[in-house]
Amino acid sequence: MKNIFHIANGDFLAEDLRKTSINGEIIVCREALVTGDLKADSLKEFWEVRAKSISEDYKVSKESYYQKSVSEFEKILNIPEGSDVNLWFEDDLFCQVNLWFCISLLSNRKDLKLYRVFPKANTENHWKGFSDSENSDLEESLKSRVLLNENDIELAINLWKAYQNNDLNSLKQLSENQFICFHFLNKVVDAYINIKPENFIKNQIENDLTDFDSVFKKFQEELGIFGFGDLQVKKIYEKVLNEK
Repeated sequence: MKNIFHIANGDFLAEDLRKTSINGEIIVCREALVTGDLKADSLKEFWEVRAKSISEDYKVSKESYYQKSVSEFEKILNIPEGSDVNLWFEDDLFCQVNLWFCISLLSNRKDLKLYRVFPKANTENHWKGFSDSENSDLEESLKSRVLLNENDIELAINLWKAYQNNDLNSLKQLSENQFICFHFLNKVVDAYINIKPENFIKNQIENDLTDFDSVFKKFQEELGIFGFGDLQVKKIYEKVLNEK
């Protein structure tokens, strides 16, 4: 019997998947690669850089980062040959950067089949992703999964390298590719290059929307394309307040 693995972007989605009839082992991509230091010359050094960055940004111990995050990535690296790997990621910037990295980790494995699983379509707010999916929605999403080909994998590797090195020109050029496994690439990259969340939050505060809950709600409504959670927005919010 073929081994089946599901890589879920975050614990909430992983828990939702466990409540369904979907078979297979669930691995959690427990990272926020959209922010913080990323540059390193080896994977070992990369974990050290991320542990330091996460520790400083979110007050999480380096030991905790290795226990909760690196351990999950090691599971990804040790997926048995011949397995199907389902990548459950949304289209916002937060999810996309994590997706590019996960594909890069798996890219040398020619013995695996990688599939992208998309959230159900939401005409009101596409950036909600899997958050409002019922069990049946998740099961239907899996049925509609899309197999990544060599071009998809190469694109993800190059997107990750460009993002890691903050190479905006390469990111822009790569985002012009139209692949079935990557939706809204040009919109997401354009937002990353041209929209500054810090300026958006500064404008909200200057317009008397000062409490964090209100600012966060406004951010989600208007800049959902970034996919930031409360931790990312609060870090920017506190920085803006400290600069006043």
